Amino acid sequence: MWTAALKHDATVADATVAEGPLSAIALRRWLHGRWALLFSHPDDFAAYGFESDRWLVHVEEAFAATDIRPLAFAGRHETGWVTDVGGCTTSLLLDEIQRYPVARASREESLRNAAFEPTSRFVMTLDAALRLRRTFVYTKQDQVPSPMDLAVLAQGLRDGARTRHAVGRSTPAIPCRR
Repeated sequence: MWTAALKHDATVADATVAEGPLSAIALRRWLHGRWALLFSHPDDFAAYGFESDRWLVHVEEAFAATDIRPLAFAGRHETGWVTDVGGCTTSLLLDEIQRYPVARASREESLRNAAFEPTSRFVMTLDAALRLRRTFVYTKQDQVPSPMDLAVLAQGLRDGARTRHAVGRSTPAIPCRR
């Protein structure tokens, strides 16, 4: 169903939306340790038609269940559903996103660079420190996953990172001698 988007896979005191777009510092505080999905063109994911109200309830429940926060770029496109489900807009500059280190000249690096092109359409998974963990780059013609599916994928990525971090922390770097 959404293999077209997946082929491009590369691995604050609470601020209110009414205050306007969040800066990087305010955004970190708003996330409060949570991960986020940053939509460059959230209107690509909107449900049009008769069932849109019911669709919004499902999207809101999915984001609440996964504890992932939805974000949209301020002023780029329609962001109604993002703010309707408890997300916010951000004035975050792409330079402020800390890229997770990857091998130079790799497929992952080229896809991440493609996401930073001005005309690109993408969804970025950001951790609480605004580090880019995964990027989906797509075109307007691609079938894209639903925001609910993306939230579940981000949750799996976050849980996997926590598990790897916990295992690494409990294992001593140098074996103990007895």
